[in-house]
Formats: sequence, structure tokens, C-alpha cells
Amino acid sequence: MSTQDVGRSLLSRAFSPDTAGRIFNERVKTRPLHLKPTEPSTAQQQRRLVRKAKESRKKKQKPVPLSARQKRVLCLYDIPKSQQKYAIYEPLNRMWVGYIQELLWEDGVMRQVTTSMATRLCSADFHGAELEVVRSRCVSRVGVKGIVVRDSRYVFEVVTKGDRVKILPKEHTVFRFTVPRPKKEDVEAAEGAKDEAMAEGEEKEPPKDVVFELHGDQFEYRAADRATRKFKPHYLPDL
Repeated sequence: MSTQDVGRSLLSRAFSPDTAGRIFNERVKTRPLHLKPTEPSTAQQQRRLVRKAKESRKKKQKPVPLSARQKRVLCLYDIPKSQQKYAIYEPLNRMWVGYIQELLWEDGVMRQVTTSMATRLCSADFHGAELEVVRSRCVSRVGVKGIVVRDSRYVFEVVTKGDRVKILPKEHTVFRFTVPRPKKEDVEAAEGAKDEAMAEGEEKEPPKDVVFELHGDQFEYRAADRATRKFKPHYLPDL
């Protein structure tokens, strides 16, 4: 039964059929239905606009960086125990050797060490370099050798061959690293040394790898800051 039939049957119980039909048409069927406005009140609308403005400002603003204490609590820079393996970082060391060879050699010939060349070496990235402590005020650190996995402002963090992470302060410490000669130069240098030895009748050793010493006191910068820093030659009283 439809809604109209129910209304008519109810009216027919109290009124005559003609009266019931007239009342139904005037007061039910053709009666206007006034809907309540769906817009909120002015106060609600104002609060919603303020809330939207705050959310849009938050989206536009840059996120607040974490403090050093928060980073330590979250252990962002800690290397997991399973990742403290020397073998994991050997490919990184090979990549670094190729990177530093491109700085030192050009077409198999070693570049002349000029002021600009020295600046490029100082600005180089040492993540992946194999460093060894040769001098330090702390005697127990002398001889420690490993691949750099973190180069911060004041320390080098290295992984040793014993699969241990060591933190080496840069202050009052001298590091040493070796750069092997490129294969192309090795062959040419060996042949040149052999020819000279045959001409002179003496035996000469082929050219050895290039060894550098890095004074940590002069490297107390982050790797990103060191890449854009302009280094100038000056007197070092410690040398």
C-alpha cells in the first residue's frame, strides 16, 4: 500500500469521501515542504575557515628538523650490528679508489700538485677511504685501520677488518691512506722502469702506490661543508 492510500484511508474514517479528498489535496498532496538551510552558522563557518587556514600554513611550512638529542634517541646514525661487516664496505672502498684516482690522474699520467689540485684533494669526500692512524695523543688508537663509513665534523667512524666500528677523533690525530696507481699507468711505469734498467744495467723498482698523510686538526669540517669550502695554504706550527 502506498503512502497516498494510507493517508486517504485515515481521512475517510473521520470525514466524508468528498471532504477527505479535498483535505488530502490541499493539506497533504500540494502542501509546500520548507527545508532547513544546510549552511552552518556564521560562528561555525568562521571556525572552519580558521582551521583550514592553519592546515594550509602547516603544509606550506618546512618540517622542523630533528635536534641532535632526538637523532641520538632515534638511533638514526647507528649502524646495526648485522651491518658492521668489513666485507660489506669493500665495494665502497673500491668505488672511492676509482673516485680519488680520477682526481689524481689524467689519461694515465699523474697530475702536477698545484694549489688548485691541493684544494680539490682537501675538498674530496672520504666516505669509503681506508684510513690508518699513524700518530695520536692516545697511543691505543695508533695502528687502527678501517674503511670510513661516516665523516662527521670531529670524528671519522670506521669499520675495521675485525668487523668492529671504531670512532676516531680528528683532533690531534694524523691519518694515512694509500692510493694505488691506475692499471694503465702500472703497465707503462713498469715497462718504463724495465727499459731504463736495461739501458743503465741496473735494476730499479717499479713506481709504488701514492701514500698521503691527513692531519685531522685541519679536517674538522663536515664532508658537505668541506666540499664548498675554499682552502688556503698557511703555516702549520704542528708540522
